[in-house]
Amino acid sequence: MLNNSFKLSKYRFTLEALDNISLPAYKGSTFHGGIGHALMQISPIWYRYFYEPQQGWPKPYVILPPLDEQEHYPKGQQFTLEITLIGEATQHYAIMQAAVEYLGLRMGLGYEQGKYKITNIEKKEFIKIENHQQITALDRITVSFPTRLRLKHNNRLLKQTPNFNLFTHRLVGRIKTLQKAYLQNDLETNDYQEMQKLAEHIKIQHSNIHWDDWDRFSGSQKKWMKFGGLMGEITYGGGDLKPFIEILKLGEWLHIGGKTSFGLGKYTLSIN
Repeated sequence: MLNNSFKLSKYRFTLEALDNISLPAYKGSTFHGGIGHALMQISPIWYRYFYEPQQGWPKPYVILPPLDEQEHYPKGQQFTLEITLIGEATQHYAIMQAAVEYLGLRMGLGYEQGKYKITNIEKKEFIKIENHQQITALDRITVSFPTRLRLKHNNRLLKQTPNFNLFTHRLVGRIKTLQKAYLQNDLETNDYQEMQKLAEHIKIQHSNIHWDDWDRFSGSQKKWMKFGGLMGEITYGGGDLKPFIEILKLGEWLHIGGKTSFGLGKYTLSIN
């Protein structure tokens, strides 16, 4: 289903506070806005590339902020930020690193514009899974959402546990769009159609999914906006899940649903 040209690079920045830094409990919006402002200062062209892609394509990156709910980082404390670049955007990593550095040293972060410095950068490449040959059978998986999932169904945000068919349908749709936008290739349609038939047999075996509200102030629109979503865990099972492992593992990197550039739609996969 996925060819070897699907390139993803994840960069984990270790940051050290140079001042006291005050942040909201969920920091994705702060980093998203701050990096955008830094890119605009560095080069409006690169701002448009990362933040205003052509033809309404999804943005070619995913941000994962610190997931703790700590709101005050004293001088000297370290924290992390992950940025995943997608497809051709991986060639422009130096621009994104420059924006993270500019934000920390020149602009500052959070309510009081506290400064920080980069102390370490770790890079990880996505490796295509070759059919998970080491797995002989798989009939149960658990998907955990540490950030809010904003998934639409019938043009409305879903406020209940998504069934497996809907979940994989939306995930494959995101993968297809990103492949077309940033990798100049497409998903193999026959594989996709066959998977959707299989997905109909997979059932929800357990769920503690709940809706979690989040209001954020949009600096660009000058108003408060609602970005609530689903959080918790879902266990799917009752059928053959092995054919889905490749796209599900890819989705751990890409996230799913709306506002992925804010860090939303992050999930982790547990093979039971």
